[in-house]
Amino acid sequence: GIAEASLSDIMAGAGLTHGGFYKHFRNREQLIAEALVAAGEAAAEPLSKIRKEKNLNAVVDSYLSADHRDAATPTCPMAALGSEAARATGESRAAAVAVIDEMVEVLAQGPCSMDGRGEALVDYATMIGTITLARILSGTPLSDEILDRARRRLRR
Repeated sequence: GIAEASLSDIMAGAGLTHGGFYKHFRNREQLIAEALVAAGEAAAEPLSKIRKEKNLNAVVDSYLSADHRDAATPTCPMAALGSEAARATGESRAAAVAVIDEMVEVLAQGPCSMDGRGEALVDYATMIGTITLARILSGTPLSDEILDRARRRLRR
């Protein structure tokens, strides 16, 4: 997880030296924050496109799909790292907040009333919880059932 990843491990995984890190980042916190923002943008972009071209139901169907559940690399940083982001501080915490806000904006389709934003917040929270549980239950009939029931509940 984020807290346990050492700078040496991160750099080794990237195939770079520890000294090279500081040419790109001030500190580990900046790296985590930038990685969260990049992951958030990568997750929001295709969903925003679906939202503009189709509708909210298509976004829900895409996010709460078996393909998303079974992806080797999770595409939503909050579903993958939410519990860790909750313990983050400083830049990392601010980046997590920005990611959540961006996803809520995608679901609400831009600025909206408090009621619309509130619905988008609940929708996103439901989607994150659903995909997390579906991954835990992967390979069982309950995993498909939770995806199906959440999709039906969120469709408008």
